[in-house]
Amino acid sequence: MVIKSFNLDLSYLPATSERREFSITGDEGAEFKLEIRDNTTNYYYNFVTNIFQANVSSLEDKLSTFDYNGEVVFPAITGSSDQYDIYLFAKPNTKHNTYIESRFADGSLDINGSSGSNSLMLQKVIHQYVDQTLTILPYSVGGTIEAASVVNNVITFPKGSTVDKQAFTIACSVSTATKCYRIIKQPTSSDVLAFVEPAIGAAPINIQGENIYPTATAAFTGDDINGAITSGAVVRMDNTDLSAVIKVGDKITTPVVTDTVNGDFSGGATAITMDSAVATKMAVGDQVTGNAALDAGLFTVASIDSTNVFSLNASAAIDDGATLTFSSKINRSLTTVTVVETSGTATDFTMSQAIQFRDNTPLTFFNQKNYRWPIDNFANTLAENMVLFPGTNVTVDSLVSKYQDTVTTFPGTEQEVIIVKKEVPAVDTLSIKPVITKGVVSTQAGAVVFNKQQDLVLASDTVQIGGYGNRVIKLVCGYDVIFSDLAVALTPVVTTTTGAVSNSTSVPVTSRNGILDDVSTVSGIGINPALTDPTVDTGAGAVSGAGTLVLTAAQTLEDGATLTFSGAGQTATITGNVQILKAGEGNETLRFDIDKLLSIT
Repeated sequence: MVIKSFNLDLSYLPATSERREFSITGDEGAEFKLEIRDNTTNYYYNFVTNIFQANVSSLEDKLSTFDYNGEVVFPAITGSSDQYDIYLFAKPNTKHNTYIESRFADGSLDINGSSGSNSLMLQKVIHQYVDQTLTILPYSVGGTIEAASVVNNVITFPKGSTVDKQAFTIACSVSTATKCYRIIKQPTSSDVLAFVEPAIGAAPINIQGENIYPTATAAFTGDDINGAITSGAVVRMDNTDLSAVIKVGDKITTPVVTDTVNGDFSGGATAITMDSAVATKMAVGDQVTGNAALDAGLFTVASIDSTNVFSLNASAAIDDGATLTFSSKINRSLTTVTVVETSGTATDFTMSQAIQFRDNTPLTFFNQKNYRWPIDNFANTLAENMVLFPGTNVTVDSLVSKYQDTVTTFPGTEQEVIIVKKEVPAVDTLSIKPVITKGVVSTQAGAVVFNKQQDLVLASDTVQIGGYGNRVIKLVCGYDVIFSDLAVALTPVVTTTTGAVSNSTSVPVTSRNGILDDVSTVSGIGINPALTDPTVDTGAGAVSGAGTLVLTAAQTLEDGATLTFSGAGQTATITGNVQILKAGEGNETLRFDIDKLLSIT
């Protein structure tokens, strides 16, 4: 006899108690034993009392028809999340249906996704989680707008469930008394952002053909070597603080120098006399070029012999008056900065190899920049055109983007063709298996490509990558949400007069905080009703505390009169409704980008 199926809702249990029905189908007379164990307490479910107990308990029966129906009452969580292990045993003369195996992306066994069994035991699992949360808050991308005294809205719900439309309110205030907000526009769902925070790897991934040293940094005062370098990799510069002008990973080059040969060495020689003092023109290891013989091989400075004489590493024929060019080894062998301010000395840095230099040699530095970077997580959720949000070492206006190295033939003609020489996907798992936890991808390492090269200093940083709107929110964090009835409003500024005003535009008040020239309008008892909300002309703006405001129309007001100013303010409140159609796997935060909604003065 065969047990054909075991049917039980295996989805997440809420934190509260829940009753779930089950059924066992198969041949009439098939015998079984059903055992349910609390993985945390190791208690067993008693099918009579409907509670979990310390003593071993199970349900043993047989199919009197073709199925058996029952129910299980799962208790509420008493602490952290829980797990229930379910075992359905086939008793003698009974077996399970043919085993069909299912596995997760990491190769581990998917117990719930598999069916049947190749033994007498069929196993399933149910996870029970504490309630999860969705937090909604105001947020300034890059911190460009002050957002202090933040009021969040937190929605709590069972893991994996939906949430009907409900109202929310969030708010923020300026942190500087002399500043105030002004509304740019009303919010929409496209102003809501979500992001993940992957850690960038310790080193970028070079793309074949990519120029990782694209641009020389600006020359700086004191970019000359302070004293000849005759050994080692430590270089002393004239500059007083190298940390402000160079970075670890910078490629280093130096200009070539020329001088004229003084004497006829056309018969071949190693010791060459020059017109100038050689120590001011060259250093040991410099490559020497200037005629066909020299240009055909690798001739270098072997030694500085005397004031005007140096030796080559090999004999060469050189005519009198020939102009020789001297190029440092640093120009032909990639050399980078490995330590800035070596041993704490502000003028010293260390190179990736030992090179000799003449005194006063000027150096040029090129920051290493790369398009492609490894990430420790989220390679399964990131997508092209997502935003790399501003950060300390982030190149501005960067997006996730595929890399293309192209060549255009017959440009500007009907025969124009763009040939892709090299293409790299925007996001790639690099064939790294994901980490699966309780049947869900918890970590997926990989690599990401940006549309702009990022400085090497981005290595090991934690960055924010995401975007705006419902589609991106769903991709980034798995939440399918609907925002509606959105609005932003400023709390009006209320103050009082500190003296009577008689037919004057000058109005003394107890506080000017949050009031803005040419924007704020005033209303209140005593304001001339024939004039529609006069505007503040001067006296407000980048000021705080008591003072005199000048209005656009004369007023007559009592001392202590209450005035209300609108149009600007120090507290912004966003309201609306949110509905969760599908929740992601974890707690999440969605942010209204106030940079898109408010200006600050």
